Amino acid sequence: MIQLRQFPSKPRHFSDLFEEHGSGSIARLPVHQNGGFEVHYIAKGHLHWEIESRPFLVAPHSVIFTFPWEKHGSCVDFEPGHQFHFVVFRLEDTKKNRPDRVRLLRDFGLSDREQAEIFQKLSSVTNRCFPATSDFAWMMTRLTRELAQPGIMARTGVIALSRAVLCELVRIVHQSQTEARKDSAGEQRVLQFVEELRLNCSGPWTLDSMAAACRLKRTRFENLARELTGDAPSVLLNRFRVRQSQSSLKGSNKSVTEVAFDVGFGSSQYFSRVFKSMVGMTPTEYRRQRGNLDRYDRQFRKALERLKKSEPQP
Repeated sequence: MIQLRQFPSKPRHFSDLFEEHGSGSIARLPVHQNGGFEVHYIAKGHLHWEIESRPFLVAPHSVIFTFPWEKHGSCVDFEPGHQFHFVVFRLEDTKKNRPDRVRLLRDFGLSDREQAEIFQKLSSVTNRCFPATSDFAWMMTRLTRELAQPGIMARTGVIALSRAVLCELVRIVHQSQTEARKDSAGEQRVLQFVEELRLNCSGPWTLDSMAAACRLKRTRFENLARELTGDAPSVLLNRFRVRQSQSSLKGSNKSVTEVAFDVGFGSSQYFSRVFKSMVGMTPTEYRRQRGNLDRYDRQFRKALERLKKSEPQP
């Protein structure tokens, strides 16, 4: 059986500052809510993510953040092969569900004015996923390492890194807003096409037809698609087709071959090879695993609820 994910548990160290933190690989993360403010850095691998029912194809080297009332998690059943680093900051009052009222614990050393500015900026965008800077990647990697293996001056370092992560996150959001105003018409067309492709991936798409749909030359389209999604167009197309096939495999009695043709693959053999490379198991094995998922999801959410109700340890 494929390893899914460890159930949420209280951190051994710094549980007074963080509800959860960690590094690792996601194979399954059902939709859920955290008790704090979560920042998630994806170092490698794609995620088919959703936040408040809005889908995101999260490319490698991206940052995701969510407020405690925002439901989020994977859109698909299995997503192996990722490397992530995440922290869930504890809040002064988890019952306040307005971005302008969100406040981290005073122990982080941020004034009310500073926090108001941070969360006003973060809540001013509807997007929750952004390309991470190299500085942010280093900070998150270092922070999760310090949290796991505290050493001399650990608390001082953890608090300093936490503040730096939040400040860099604000810069990333601000930079993204600035660059969005400068986006070329070609980039906008590619982004719009990617969303359309996600919904209509079973068609007989080729590189030429995808480029033509964006009114771009092949090379320009291919470069923009790779830059904006982290995938070559052909890989992106297969990713969407595999995602669509998962719904058919778990919700119908169609054969693997029928499912392969339905989502746009030319042969069941190629479909199975692509499916296994992206999901970590064959379509047949995936179909057999379905019986274990509902029980896992219930256990995961119960563990998360226990964690949110637990008292932080000094």
